[in-house]
Amino acid sequence: MTDALVIGGTGPSGARIVERLLAAGHRVTILHTGAHEVPFSGPVEHIHADPRSLDELQTALDKRHQDVAVATSGRIRHVVDVLRGRVRRLVAISGLPVYRGWLAPVGGGGIPVPIRESDAKEQDVSEYGHRVVQGERAVMDAHHAGDFEATILRYTMVYGPYSYIPFEWFIVRRILDRRRAIALEADGLMVPQRGYADNLALAVMLALEHPAAAGRDYNVGDEQSLSVRSLVELIADTLEHEWDLVPVPLRHSPCRNPFALRQNTLLDMSRIRAELGYRDALGVIEATQETVRWLVEHPIGRESAEEARLGSSAFDYPAEDLAIDRFRSFYDTLEERHV
Repeated sequence: MTDALVIGGTGPSGARIVERLLAAGHRVTILHTGAHEVPFSGPVEHIHADPRSLDELQTALDKRHQDVAVATSGRIRHVVDVLRGRVRRLVAISGLPVYRGWLAPVGGGGIPVPIRESDAKEQDVSEYGHRVVQGERAVMDAHHAGDFEATILRYTMVYGPYSYIPFEWFIVRRILDRRRAIALEADGLMVPQRGYADNLALAVMLALEHPAAAGRDYNVGDEQSLSVRSLVELIADTLEHEWDLVPVPLRHSPCRNPFALRQNTLLDMSRIRAELGYRDALGVIEATQETVRWLVEHPIGRESAEEARLGSSAFDYPAEDLAIDRFRSFYDTLEERHV
């Protein structure tokens, strides 16, 4: 049995990481703000502190030593400073903004897919992307200095219970509201890379346990992806709902569907499959269905902070109806001209 620290631990992947650690027989401590709690299947020690604050992290973890640690939230540079010499292995969660062109597409054309770990990293195009790069560098600098063994996992769009941004709620709420049509940007042909929380948690466990993971960085997400159209249809089928899918141009999106990104985001995950033996714990179809059913049983509060993270126009139904009516009329006119 080892002592494991999870910084975060109450978000979608964090909660699943804790459960997998418990199932493997580890003693688990989580450090989080205490803003919300989730139930666990076994005993978990809670430390309440702001993981973004260096002072609070230092105070909360003073004189503590853990065998392994996972940083799912907070400022990774602060986490590195506090955990130097206090853990044997650290798995740090990063994300796609590290890649050059992700936040500010170079030349306006996006970045090539699938995205590989060896692709160019962000420079100074965006402040946030630059901070992500600096955080990753701090992790690997500490690894090479011998402060701990480190692995970086780059998450993508996370889904599952307790999601910080409940992406699927954009579609589920419309079904619960009995909407008869949905505006489908770019005919739903965009392909967003998603990562089911328990699949990501499995990747974290592999990174903690596998010797080959030390000093490595990995993309991680679902092995298969759905187009936006397929996702909308799957969720409707799961909830036995029928509606009309009305294509609208991406730049005229009335409600800013969070899945309709300005570029496809498929990840190359051959590295984590080859080196760590990663395979999805649950396939994308089943994982999406489970998430949808959970959202129906645990609906997001209307106009809540969670709903607001989807964007201020996410549920602007009058704007969506106007766009649907106008583009339906446009398509009817096109059909009449070709009769």
